[in-house]
Amino acid sequence: MHIEELATQVVPLSRELIAAAQKRFDNLIKPVGSLAQLEEMTSRYAAIVGSSDKQLVVVPSVRILLLWGTERCKDQIEAILLGKAPVLALAEQVRAKVLPQFLTSENMYDYLEEGAMLTSEYVREEKAGVLCQGCFSPSPAPERWRPLVAEEDGLRFLEELGEPEISAMAGSILQAAGLRIPVLLDGVATCLAALAAAKFNSAVLEYCYAGTETEEEGAAELLALLGRKAPLKLHLSDSRGNGALACLDIFDAGIKAYREMETFEEAGVHAEEEKFSLKVQEDRKQAGEAR
Repeated sequence: MHIEELATQVVPLSRELIAAAQKRFDNLIKPVGSLAQLEEMTSRYAAIVGSSDKQLVVVPSVRILLLWGTERCKDQIEAILLGKAPVLALAEQVRAKVLPQFLTSENMYDYLEEGAMLTSEYVREEKAGVLCQGCFSPSPAPERWRPLVAEEDGLRFLEELGEPEISAMAGSILQAAGLRIPVLLDGVATCLAALAAAKFNSAVLEYCYAGTETEEEGAAELLALLGRKAPLKLHLSDSRGNGALACLDIFDAGIKAYREMETFEEAGVHAEEEKFSLKVQEDRKQAGEAR
C-alpha cells in the first residue's frame, strides 16, 4: 500500500468514546480529575481500542520499541542484536521488545514506505498493542526544521529535512495509526516524524503520546506544535526510545486505574457532589488567582 493510500486509512477518534471513558473516570471513587494526565491518556486509548467498556480497555501485552538507523548506525544496531545495549535492560523492565531497523532505501519517499511496511509486518507478526519510537542518529537542530514547520506537503517537508530515520518513522506512525495502534514518541526526532505524518493526515496525532520531554533543543516547542504534553521529564539528551519505554508503566497505570477502580455506582455508594470535587475546587482557585 502506497503512503498516500495509507494516509486515507487513518480515521479520527470517536469524541463520544473519549467522553464516555472520561465519564467513567469522573465517576470513580476518587476526587474528580485527580489522575490528571493519566485520565486523558487512557480516555484516548479507549477510543483507539474502540470501546469504553472497562473489560475491553486492557493493558497491551505486546510492546515494541522500533529503533531506526542506517549504515552509519550499524555498530549500535549490532550491539542490540548481540544483547549488549543498555536499552535492553530498560525494555526488559517494562516487558518490551527492542527491534532495531537497518534502513536501506535511497530516497525519502522510499524511506517512508519502508517504515510503513516494516511496521505493518511487526504489528501483525508480533500482534503488537503499542509501539514506541526511537532512532540512533542525533536529532536535527532547530535551525534546520523551524523554517520547514509551515510546509504543508509532508513529502516535501521530509525531503527538505533530509533525515532517513525521521522519514521512516513518519511512515511507521502513519501505519500504526491506520492499524489503530497507539504510538509513544520520544524526543525531537520522533516528534518531527509525527509532525511529518500529520501533514499527510492530521488525525494521526490522535494516536500519538509523548513519552518524555527531552533536553534536546526545541523539544518543548515541538510538543506544543503537536498538541501533546509529556508526563515525564527525565533530562534525556537524545531520541533513542528510553523515554518512551519509561512512559509505558505510566501508560499502564492509567489503564489499570480505569479497569480496577470502582465507580460510586459499582460500589453501591452515593456519587461525589460535583461542587465538592477536586477539579471544581482547583478551577475556583485558579479563577481567584486570575482576579
